[in-house]
Amino acid sequence: MPTIAFVSSKGGVGKTTSALLLALGLCDLGRPVALVDSDPNLPLTTWAQKPGKPSGVTVLEAPTFADLPGVLRSAKRAADWVVVDTEGGAPRLGGLAVANADLVITPLAASALEVREALKADRLVADVARRERRSIGFSALFCRTPGGMRRTFSAVREELEAEGVPVLNTVITDKEAFRALFAYGGALSDLKSGRVSGLAGAREILAAYANEVVSLI
Repeated sequence: MPTIAFVSSKGGVGKTTSALLLALGLCDLGRPVALVDSDPNLPLTTWAQKPGKPSGVTVLEAPTFADLPGVLRSAKRAADWVVVDTEGGAPRLGGLAVANADLVITPLAASALEVREALKADRLVADVARRERRSIGFSALFCRTPGGMRRTFSAVREELEAEGVPVLNTVITDKEAFRALFAYGGALSDLKSGRVSGLAGAREILAAYANEVVSLI
C-alpha cells in the first residue's frame, strides 16, 4: 500500500494541487486513495465538502503534527494508496511524512532559484532514509508553471539531473481546469468545457502524471 508525500519547506509551490491531481488520477485508474490533509487550513477537506467528490477518494484531516501518525494508520486501512499533503514551513511535520513515505515529491517552479529547494528536499529524504534504514524514493515535479517554457524547463532539469536529483517527466502547467477543481469541487470529468477552458489538455496531464507515478512505485 504505497504512501506518497508532497513535501517542501516553501508554501505556495503547488503541493496541494499536485496531491489532489495525483489522487484523482489514481482514482481514474481504479485505485482507491486516502488523501491526508495535513495543512492547518485544510484545503483538501474544503474541496471534499463540495459536490462531486469521487467515491474512490477518502479525505482524512491531520492538521497538527500530533494528528499525523494516527491518521496515517487510518489512511492505510482505508485505501490501497495514501497521498499526503504537508504544510510548507513545517519541518517536523514534513520529516514525519517523509519517514512514512515510499515516495516523496517536491513541486517547484521551472526557475533556477528553485534548484536549491529541490536539493534541500533530496537531502532530507536521503537523511531520513538512512535513519529509517530503508529506501525512500524522491522526485522533483515542475508545477503551477505557465506553458511555453521549454527552454527554461530543459535548463533547470539539466541542472537538477547533474546534481543527481530525479525529475518527473510530466509537467503540471498552470491551467484554469486545475484551479477550478478547488472552486467547484469534484473531478475534471465534472467540469464543463463551456465553463472552464483547457479541459482536454488538463485531462491528458492528469493521466500522464498518475501513470508516471505508478511506474515509479
